[in-house]
Amino acid sequence: MNIEARQRIERRIAKAAIGGLLDAGFFLSVYDGEEFALRRSRDAKAIAAVMGATDEESLLAYRPNPATDAAPRWQRVGSVLFVYGNDGWDVIADYSTSLEPHLQRADELADQLERLHA
Repeated sequence: MNIEARQRIERRIAKAAIGGLLDAGFFLSVYDGEEFALRRSRDAKAIAAVMGATDEESLLAYRPNPATDAAPRWQRVGSVLFVYGNDGWDVIADYSTSLEPHLQRADELADQLERLHA
């Protein structure tokens, strides 16, 4: 498989993961290992646009907690680790079990693409 095909597979799976997490009501941050490329967003296009800039990154899922003062408070629910550059369908290297139900679409797509391209 060439690099472009692998990257297309990685993007498809990442978009499926983003969609599942946003559908569950989470706000998502993208952390590239050194800094946050995006913080607590619900914009699927913006999230997908900043992903893939490094060899690996984490997508962190948050829920807002009711604030007792003017500052919002956030509860981190879990994270998804993406590692790029392998076979493509294995781009999701790890995730918090709390997010597993919301990543089902991405997992099923990864399995389907592995069967198709392996």
